[in-house]
Parts: sequence; C-alpha cells; structure tokens
Amino acid sequence: MLERLFIKNYLIIKEAELKFTKGLNILTGETGAGKTIIIDALSLILGERADYSIVKDNNDKLVIEGQFEFNDNEKANDFLKYNNLITDDFYSSNTVVLRRELLKKGMSRSFINDIPVSISQLKKFGDIIIDIHSQNEHQSLLKKESHIELLDNFISDEELFIKYKNDFSEYQKLVNKYEDLVKRKNDIFERKNFIEFQLKEINNVNPQEGEEQQLENELNKIENTEDISLSLSNSLSYLYENENNVIANLSSVSKELKKVVKYDSELNKVLDDIESSYISLKEAVDTLNSYRNSVNFDPARIEQIRNRLGSLNFLKKKYNLSESELINKANKLSEELDSIENFDFEIEQLQNQINEKKEKLFNSACKISSIRKNFGKKLEKNVDLYLREVGLASAEFKVYSSLNESEKKELYTVIKDNKTISISEKGIDDVEFMVKINKGSEYSPLRKTASGGEVSRIMLAIKASLSGRDKIPVLVFDEIDAGISGRIADKVGKVLKQLSKSHQIISITHLPQIAAMSDVHFQVSKIEEDKKTIALITTLSEKEKIEEIAKLLSGEKVTEVTTQSAKELIGKK
Repeated sequence: MLERLFIKNYLIIKEAELKFTKGLNILTGETGAGKTIIIDALSLILGERADYSIVKDNNDKLVIEGQFEFNDNEKANDFLKYNNLITDDFYSSNTVVLRRELLKKGMSRSFINDIPVSISQLKKFGDIIIDIHSQNEHQSLLKKESHIELLDNFISDEELFIKYKNDFSEYQKLVNKYEDLVKRKNDIFERKNFIEFQLKEINNVNPQEGEEQQLENELNKIENTEDISLSLSNSLSYLYENENNVIANLSSVSKELKKVVKYDSELNKVLDDIESSYISLKEAVDTLNSYRNSVNFDPARIEQIRNRLGSLNFLKKKYNLSESELINKANKLSEELDSIENFDFEIEQLQNQINEKKEKLFNSACKISSIRKNFGKKLEKNVDLYLREVGLASAEFKVYSSLNESEKKELYTVIKDNKTISISEKGIDDVEFMVKINKGSEYSPLRKTASGGEVSRIMLAIKASLSGRDKIPVLVFDEIDAGISGRIADKVGKVLKQLSKSHQIISITHLPQIAAMSDVHFQVSKIEEDKKTIALITTLSEKEKIEEIAKLLSGEKVTEVTTQSAKELIGKK
C-alpha cells in the first residue's frame, strides 16, 4: 500500500505530505484546488513523462516521494531483487521509497530506495504496484497483454498454471538444446572443407612430440662432424692409443698397489677405486670408439633435416602454435569431423523428445484453454452485474478468446485442424477484454472505450468482479463519478467500499455518496500566501468530514438538515 506521498514545488502545491491508510482514501475539494495535481504527482513517481513547466521557479527543485509497504507482493519483490534495489530497511520494514526530482532547466533524477534508476525501471515498477484510472494512465487493464493473466487470476487454480509453466520451461530447455546442436552441426558443416584442409595440411607434415628438438640436435652434430672427429681422436689418444696413455698408467698403478696391500689393508679401498676407474674408462673408450665410427658428414641427410625443420616451422608460423599445440589441434580437428557423424543421431533423439513433450504440452494448453473459456463466461456475467451497479446498465463486457495462430511452422507451433497454433508460456490463447457501452453497438477493446468517467467505472466493475485476485495492490480513481449522481453514486460508493477490502483505494470525488464511504478523507483547498495561490491539503477529523460532506450536499452553506443527511450517508457505510 501507499503509506505516504510527499510533494514539493509542484505548481500550486508548495509542500504537502499525505499519509494514506488501508481501505478507501477520498480526496475532495473545490475545482482547481489541486486534487488532480496529486494524482499527476503520483504518476510522475511511477515513470510518467515530465512537463518541466510544472516547476514554477528556476531555483526550485520539484520533489515527489512515495513510501510504499509490501507485505506479500511477489512481483514487486522479484522486480526489486532482479534490479538489485533491495536495501536492509526493506527486510526489516518491507518499505520501498520512490522519488523523482525535477529542475526547471530540464534535469530529472529518479530513485528507488535511494538507488538511482532509469525512468523505464520506475515505470515498470509502477505498473506492478499501482493502477491509476485517469486519462488512461497506468491502467493495466488497458494493456491487452495483461488480460490473460487477469483471467487466470480469476480462475484461481495456481497449481494448474504452475505445472504448465514448469512443463513449458522443460520444453524450452529441450528446444534450446536442440537449436544449439543444430547450430553447432551447421557451423561444422560450413567449416567442414576448411577443417579437412587444415587437418590434411597438418597430417601431411605429421609433427611428432619432441621431433623438432631431436632434429636440431642431429643437424648440429652433422654440421660439426670435423670438430667432433678431431676431439674424439685426441680424447682416445689420451685415454688409450698413446704410448703413455691414461688406461696403461692406471693399469700400472693397480699392479703396484697389489704388491703392497698385503702390508696395509687400508690400501684396499684405494685399489678398489683405481680398478673401478679403470673399468669406467675402458667403457668410455669403447663408447667413444663407437661414436667416432658413427660420425659421418652426410650432405644428403643435412638437406633432409633442413627440409623437415622447414615444414615444421612453416606450420608453426602459419597457425601460430608450438609443436605440441599443432599435434593437439590435429586431434581436435579430427574429433570435430568425427562428431559430424554423431550429430544426426543426437538431433533425431532430441527431435523425438521434443515431439513427445510438445504433444503433452499442447494437451495441457488445450485443457487450460477450455477452462479459460468457461471462466471467461463467468467473468462476463460478474462484470455485467457490476456495470449495472455503477450506472452503465446498457454496457456489456466480453472476454474475447481465440487460438494464438502463427503464419509459420516452428518448434513452438502445432498444426491442428489446418491451423498453425503457437504455444507460449501462457498457453495457446489470445485473450482480450472487450466492451460495448450501448446496446446495438459493436464490442471494442477497453483502450478504445469512450470517456474517462466511463472507463473508470468499467475498470471498477472489472476490478470488483475479480474479487481481489488481480495482483496490483493500489487503485487510484480520478474521474469515477463523472456523469453520475444520486442512486448510481450511492452504488458506485458501495462498490468502491467493497473493493477497498482487498485493495487500497485512492479516489477523487465530488459526490457526497462516495465521499461518505471513506476510511480517511483529505480536503484540498486554495489559500493566498505572499500574493501566491497555494494548495492546502488537510486530513479531516470525523467532525470535519461530516461538515465537508454536508457542503458537498448543499454547497458552502451548511444547515442542520444537510449535516444530518451527511451523518446518515456516513452511517450507511
């Protein structure tokens, strides 16, 4: 509910604060006193377009602030969470504060819970929390897309719709998976020739792990054969081939030590080391001999290695990949080509699941469609009864429902009786509320209905018929009493009073029969201050309320008779 509305520097309203209550909140006052300005100010914090001429002084800042309290409004809470607009205060008090600031020079700022927001966000949130029935502003009922939801709320079978939405969500996941798979298949098919070319190019070279390093080592060896051969020959000479070589000398040392170890056993360890070294050096000589014999300058092999390294380097530069990365790329390309063969099987499997799920979903949607048609007729009867109550005896209401047809066949359509029917999260129905004001005329959409007063009363009849099942908590009526009086006004007042049990109602009225039904009554008047006309808004006491209703009955002159009549009207509520 709207708990508080603060207005500052808005036309003739210098500063005002209205504290609303649950139930029926009524505003009365003389023409031009500023009653409609209050509704317009409320529209501004709900995202309506601003006319900067309403800011009177160049130095003034227009401020409008509305404080709302939500105990259990799932849509409002979801919006706040989704847009990260929930503060710590909200969890403790369920309070949301909307604020709009305007400057004469054309600057505008908007806030929800002191967090800057766009006008679009403000408007979306406003559509969730308030219906304003004034010049077709913020009226959810005038938006065709809201009608199917209102009809479903009237049906009041939450479990039925939740199950359908869950089934539809599962179907969506299957479709998304299918579409992703088809896209991947098409992408690969489009790239197939290119993939095959790349794979062939890499496989023709056929790089092996560590091959490049081995080839570079071999090339380095062959290109330095002369230096290697000379060093090997010198080394073998020192170790074995010279007359005074290392191995011969070690053998002599070993023989000498063997002569004396019998005198001192500690020399055994030294002898062991010498003999071990002798064996190791003999093995080294054998290895060096073998290596020397393998060293051969081979120009043909050098050319072969250089060509191979050239091929490897060409691939590395072209693909900007290392040797191991090229090998991995070849494996992935091969896997992509192999996967093409599996796509058709997977797609066929998914298509079967989709067809099976779609048939069940369509049957559920058909069941819901039938229920909607039955409850649509019930809603028509209810609204027609209320239309007579609010002085529109010749008016008739109709819930127009048809299958939501599509021109093209797709995953979200079903062919039935030669019709291509679309399936959505809401089912298969296209629902719109229609009305005709006079007998003999044609039904027309609500948004094309005649005067503001008639629209407001039609909306009142529909809202009353929904018995609080619509989810918008605050209803505002500006022209509810246009063109009515007497007995009809009394009935309109009673319908408003009944509706205020399930909604917070804020209504401007000139009629005592409606004003008498109020739970809280505000009087809007004009006064002169510093040669300026300003609006004064007063919350009336019970005594002041009686006097105000008496004035509505007889004009400015209040008599005992009108006072008594006012009391009687108030007593009727």
